[in-house]
Amino acid sequence: LPKMVNRRSVPRSRRVRLAGSTGTVNLTVLVIIIVLVMGGAFWWSHKEQTVNAIDETTLCPKDSGPVAMTVMLIDLTDPITLTQKLQLLTWFEKEISDAVRGTQFTMGIVSENSDEWGSTDPLCKPQYAGSASALTQNASLIEQKYRKRFLEPLQANIMRMVTSSSAKKSPIMESLQTLVSETPNFITFKGPKRLVIVSDLLQNSDALSFYKGEDWQSFRTSPDFQRVGSTLTNAEVVILQIPRPFEGVEDPETLEIFWTKYFDLQGAHLPIVKKLGDL
Repeated sequence: LPKMVNRRSVPRSRRVRLAGSTGTVNLTVLVIIIVLVMGGAFWWSHKEQTVNAIDETTLCPKDSGPVAMTVMLIDLTDPITLTQKLQLLTWFEKEISDAVRGTQFTMGIVSENSDEWGSTDPLCKPQYAGSASALTQNASLIEQKYRKRFLEPLQANIMRMVTSSSAKKSPIMESLQTLVSETPNFITFKGPKRLVIVSDLLQNSDALSFYKGEDWQSFRTSPDFQRVGSTLTNAEVVILQIPRPFEGVEDPETLEIFWTKYFDLQGAHLPIVKKLGDL
């Protein structure tokens, strides 16, 4: 059997060298750990900066652009009650809250004045407090920027648009097509698309007027039918319908049939209808 080595029998110089070797190994391991931790922290920080990088004008992600798109068309060519207005604002708040980060929002109005048609400047939903990292980010500062640069401008546009005045015409189709055409890349966008329309659905223009008793069949056989394109391919459609007296519309189903066929022709999904009643 090998002899047990008595520590006292080991020369002092050798014991010092052994202790020094152990200290060198420990220091080397510590340096490696520090380098790995610093490297990991740098990589994580760089990754976060890349993921959170946004266009300073649109607030959309720099690396991918918008991840989804929502366009809102507001038809208030006739006044609404205070109750309906409050409901409308609640629905809009939900649309914004439910939207995923990176969703692009644009808005437009239905107006008898074609100069007022079109799209607001696009704004993407940026990072907000709930999506901030508790370890590396200041959630309070992120929320402040979110409200000042995104939420407040969006709310200002909404408040401006829900202030309505009576109009002689309600060119819903025309206003809608101008809105989606002026929304950057909406027509060709391959990701999730959503259209929210606030309207009584009573189209009234030279192309079609429900007040004249016209319907899908009369529109289908008119020359204006050839002007309908395919600008809403795969878009979800939500209609916040404002109930109004159906002047010129003997059967309320006329509206449902018309808009169902219209959006189907446009390539959109079947509309989801929610009513903004006040009784």
